[in-house]
Amino acid sequence: MTANILVVDDDADLRQTLQLLLNDSGYQVTVAASGQAALDQLTAGARPDVILLDLMMPDMNGWQFLERAHADATLAAIPVVIMTARKAADSLKIPSGEVLRKPFAYGQLLSTIARCASPPGDL
Repeated sequence: MTANILVVDDDADLRQTLQLLLNDSGYQVTVAASGQAALDQLTAGARPDVILLDLMMPDMNGWQFLERAHADATLAAIPVVIMTARKAADSLKIPSGEVLRKPFAYGQLLSTIARCASPPGDL
């Protein structure tokens, strides 16, 4: 069984690139263009092993998504990796403790996902 990743970012090019790269690495990937779209998927029953979440999005941003998701114990248990271009990324207080500063290297992305979920083939 492979790990499932939910990529939440309003940048369509980044969503597509991450989906292709992670699929090639053996992960199952679904995408959402906003925090609200991601929350809709999760409340409909999607249960990814890791969520890659952008903070700055229209509609419902990453902070709002985290607040809503953490109000539900089932959703709060899903590890979240923040992806941000914010210069002070190291000072962010993120419940999951994982932050990737954009632009990030592919190897950095894979090692971060590995810390949050079992690698493909080990589930």
